[in-house]
Amino acid sequence: MFGADLLLLLYFTLFGMGMGALSGLAPGIHVNTLAVLLIMGVPSLSPILDGICVTVGCSLPPALLVACTILSAAICHSFLDYIPSLIMGVPDETECMSVLPSHRLILEGKGMNALQAAAQGSLVGAMAGTIVLMPLPFVHVYVANALSSAAPAIPWLLLAVPLVLFWAESGKADPMAELDMRGGRYTPAEVISLKRHIPVGGDSARVIGSVIRHNGRWYVRTPLQSFRIRGHGPEAGDWTLIGRWIVRKDRLPIIGWAVLLFLCSGVLGLMAMDGLVPGDDIWRGMEGNMLMPLFTGLFGLPLLIGSSRGRMPEQEGEADLPPSVTGALRGSLMGGMVGWLPGVTATAGAVLSTLLPRSREGPEEFISTVSAVGTGAAVLGLGTLLLLGKGRSGTLLAMQEAMPALSVTDMPSLLLCILFASLISYVLTMRLGRKMLLKAQGRDLTRLNQGALIGMVTLSFALAGPGGLLLLTLSTILGTVPGKIGVSRVHLTGCLLLPILLYYFAPFMR
Repeated sequence: MFGADLLLLLYFTLFGMGMGALSGLAPGIHVNTLAVLLIMGVPSLSPILDGICVTVGCSLPPALLVACTILSAAICHSFLDYIPSLIMGVPDETECMSVLPSHRLILEGKGMNALQAAAQGSLVGAMAGTIVLMPLPFVHVYVANALSSAAPAIPWLLLAVPLVLFWAESGKADPMAELDMRGGRYTPAEVISLKRHIPVGGDSARVIGSVIRHNGRWYVRTPLQSFRIRGHGPEAGDWTLIGRWIVRKDRLPIIGWAVLLFLCSGVLGLMAMDGLVPGDDIWRGMEGNMLMPLFTGLFGLPLLIGSSRGRMPEQEGEADLPPSVTGALRGSLMGGMVGWLPGVTATAGAVLSTLLPRSREGPEEFISTVSAVGTGAAVLGLGTLLLLGKGRSGTLLAMQEAMPALSVTDMPSLLLCILFASLISYVLTMRLGRKMLLKAQGRDLTRLNQGALIGMVTLSFALAGPGGLLLLTLSTILGTVPGKIGVSRVHLTGCLLLPILLYYFAPFMR
């Protein structure tokens, strides 16, 4: 690669990073939107790009420079988009147990820990993806054949993803304790015990309380707790019960909620993708893309609405020791899967990665894993595009449209773009994030959150018209449900997975 080629490649990479920084720091704007706008301007920019390449003696195709611009924008966006999500939507201290791990750290004054974990995870994801892609020009034939051979398994892997997510969610169910009186004994009691029991499955139990019958079932109640009685017990009254504890998790309700959220979000996804939103024909907006108001309503506005009166606590100026890279490497592995499977988001990949063997618990490691999944998917998804000609994200599809002939021969330019963009983005994330955190500490973020909320609504209307506002309203209502019932928001990714599953398994329904 000649000096002119390298210089022009770096210029266009910086230009793309500038766009990615704007989309990353502005809440509600996705890098896919900027990629679409750039693609719309490619026909008019092509003569100018040709002239620039001829003038400086650059041998790289202008379309490749545009593709590198889009790629660097996606990478920079994946780094910087964590900053507004960290600062905005900070809840009240009383809601600490129901918020995201990053906001828990914010409430503890350790926002720099969250920022460092996110930046490190994104950097590890980008570097791991680069290392994996480096030998691709030499083994691309074998890898392409392997991926093509595995393609028939994609529908079944996609079907397994929500099932695994449901199973992982069921592990969060609260344990329920019952008093097994089969073979136990009981004697009358004159007083009721104030002791708080800690049931352990299989251990012997001694409970002094009031035995009552409710809805056909027997219970023993103390002033502090209530337990169901399994087997034949005494009549109603005050008794001393000696039996055995049965501790289990009532998984069915929480799985039911997860399935319901998945299906409801899937219906909204079908409406958005198939043009079934009422009012869509009045005015389609500038872009006519219903996915933006859909994602904003499901994942953006509920957090802002629920924390519109938050105040940023005082933050420590420096971060503690960085988290282990094990979580980031695990996230990079899942990023490869996300980059290969259509419809699987970075959050879903992060949840799936938690099922793998863990090294160290803590919110920092989870944040690092999520960030690594997102950036790793952006990098490793490039391999799927080059080998199979299939982009799994809007950014990769925009790159393919900008340069249909994109192939593994262009890998050196693309790897340089990834390396440069990821290193600079890491520095920008740490410096800008620290400056914004310290500037926001101690301030009431009400106006900032409200301004972001108004901006998201306005942007949804501008891009998708009245139909977009209706879809935004419906998705926002659904997006508030997980926080109220204590279920993970990841099941709302059914908005992408369900339409794809129907495409594979039930095309007659489409």
